[in-house]
Amino acid sequence: MVLPTLIGLGLALVVIVVAAAIQLRCADAAWEAARGLARGEPPDFAVQSVHRFGPPGSTVSVDAADGTVLVRVSAGLPLSSAFLPALHVEGHAQVACEPAAPCAVDGLSDVGR
Repeated sequence: MVLPTLIGLGLALVVIVVAAAIQLRCADAAWEAARGLARGEPPDFAVQSVHRFGPPGSTVSVDAADGTVLVRVSAGLPLSSAFLPALHVEGHAQVACEPAAPCAVDGLSDVGR
């Protein structure tokens, strides 16, 4: 009775650690993309940042309103199987646009990588 409980607890801990690591990568990619877009980089910069810093299979969306840029990066956990449900995590960043630079284009989205 103790062994199955320990195996289940170990599996749960692995899922939690993997989810946290992927969420951090999503947040880092969103921050880099939002910071670049707020400086006046072209809209493709967001996709390039997510390809560079984000986890594999992530998606990105950009919203620009009221002088700020909001970037959302989401990804699924690679641990999905018949026993585990498909889990998705998201990271986002919102940065104010630089006064002298043009702000990001609204509505950019990249489905998949």
